[in-house]
Amino acid sequence: MKKKQIISVFAILLLSALVHSLYDLAPSFLTSIISPVNESIWEHNKMILTAYTLWTIISMFIYPKQTYNIVFTNFITSLCCMFIVDLIFTPVYFYILKMQDNFPVTILIFTISIALAQVIGYYLLKRPYNRRLEFISIGLFIILFIIFTYLSYHPLDFKIFKVFN
Repeated sequence: MKKKQIISVFAILLLSALVHSLYDLAPSFLTSIISPVNESIWEHNKMILTAYTLWTIISMFIYPKQTYNIVFTNFITSLCCMFIVDLIFTPVYFYILKMQDNFPVTILIFTISIALAQVIGYYLLKRPYNRRLEFISIGLFIILFIIFTYLSYHPLDFKIFKVFN
């Protein structure tokens, strides 16, 4: 299981990179649901959610005879990753980097956040399989995508929703 979690860190990082510029390459309502529509901190949470969702689907094919709650685990770890990214990156971006992009710092924080979330996921995977919990988690993934889509088109008036150049 540890090996699966380590692979997950790299897979989610790669999937995030693939999703990051999808909206810029093919702007549409569909891509706005799964990809950041701008460079705000909030929109990058959508990228995290999409990467974890894609990894969940891929994992279900790679490990078809699962005896653990992969959907639930990936839903919770995606929330943890978003929280960790927002908790670490937001103050670093606003107060240390003075709202200037710094790619190495961004990638480092993002990688650390994914790794910490996967550590949490490692312990969640030890829970007994619960089919009902898996179905509820699918619904929660969908609800979160709806919320993110709504907030893409109607952002709140907070700094994390704004793009600074």
